Amino acid sequence: MTIIYFILILGIVVLVHETGHFIFAKRAGVYVYEFSIGMGPRLFKWKRKKKIKDKNGKIKYVEDETEYSIRLLPIGGFVQMAGEEVEVDENIPEDQRLQSKPWFSRFMVMVAGVMMNFILAIVLLFIVGMTSTLSLNSVYVDGSIIAGLDDGDKIVSVDGNFVNNYDKLALEMTVPGSKDFTITVKKKDGTKENIDIHPIAVGEKNLIHGKDYGFTITEKEEGVISILESSIDGLKEGDKIVSINDLEIHDYLVLLKELEKIGEDEFLLKVENSEGDIEDLSITAKELEDDTLRGYTYGFYITGEEASGFFASIRYAFGKFFSMIEQMFFTVLYLFTGKLGLDMLSGPVGIYNVVGEAGKAGIMSLVSLLAMLSVNVGFINILPLPAFDGGHALFLIIEKIKGSPVSPKVENIIHNIGFILLMILMVYITFNDILRII
Repeated sequence: MTIIYFILILGIVVLVHETGHFIFAKRAGVYVYEFSIGMGPRLFKWKRKKKIKDKNGKIKYVEDETEYSIRLLPIGGFVQMAGEEVEVDENIPEDQRLQSKPWFSRFMVMVAGVMMNFILAIVLLFIVGMTSTLSLNSVYVDGSIIAGLDDGDKIVSVDGNFVNNYDKLALEMTVPGSKDFTITVKKKDGTKENIDIHPIAVGEKNLIHGKDYGFTITEKEEGVISILESSIDGLKEGDKIVSINDLEIHDYLVLLKELEKIGEDEFLLKVENSEGDIEDLSITAKELEDDTLRGYTYGFYITGEEASGFFASIRYAFGKFFSMIEQMFFTVLYLFTGKLGLDMLSGPVGIYNVVGEAGKAGIMSLVSLLAMLSVNVGFINILPLPAFDGGHALFLIIEKIKGSPVSPKVENIIHNIGFILLMILMVYITFNDILRII
């Protein structure tokens, strides 16, 4: 099902984006050669019939000028309009060419795709809100194994960088990677306190990165850590972890902290089986060279104000949308300043893996992912860079300021260079995505 979800999600994001360009181009009277979903070789094409009135007032159906097509690679799409190219198509009347339209109409055609992506995201987030209990303002501590960090503490900054929502908090905690960092919290009495955080690297088996313990775990109910898979004699799926080296285990974070402290030394694992019998097992971790780093655990959980219903869903939809935009802004900023590396980016292969994980979590997880990807596509496209919608909009703004259009030849060269650089970046990102999974 992952491949189906992947094609559907990317297809919806691209379809909505390109439909925005298409609708505003048609409304402006621009001749559209082709509306394509996907890139690469064309799989099939068609033209629709449209109603017109002849000079006698009779309705007749004629073939629309636009060719609609589906192409092989579901990683993009395009709306090809008359007037975008450097060479003028003399077969198209001048009043149907993009460059002949008023400035505002051209500007709206360029940004309409981004607008549609943002509208889609807000609608989807509202749907998510209406089908679940929401956690608003999610920057409050709710469970901690760190001294001085208490339930109800509000996180206000990470290494001096202000945070006021979960998305910004997640980004700021990602930047340090494996390095220690400091969070500033506001206590219930209004005082502020700095707390040092030590990230614990987590591998693909949800235990310490690079270590094989012979078992994996799950937390199906709060406070109970159970064995999910095991290759150790006497340790079975469903057994509950009671303690490690006589330290009671009632929390995933406590387990990780203890395992990191033990390292490669032998430790005593006490478990309770389905019959209620207690058994002691001696276990030694082995090095796991091909373990994939899934992320970091920081020693505390986050919660927020719980809410549900129509108005809470509206609040959630717009709040989450703007927090995603903020996260994207700072992600791009940190990429340019070197705080984040290009290896943090994901392309189609990385998205495919995320879609697979979301699919296992259920339909609402897929809807949330679709909203996030729609925001990402919209935000990236509005950046004022060559080959992006924002790059085209930037040239229109320059035209408005200087009072005359930029040379179409110069603009086309700049966009072509930008497109080539974008393709190189995509190859690099895809290569990194492949390395992560092999």
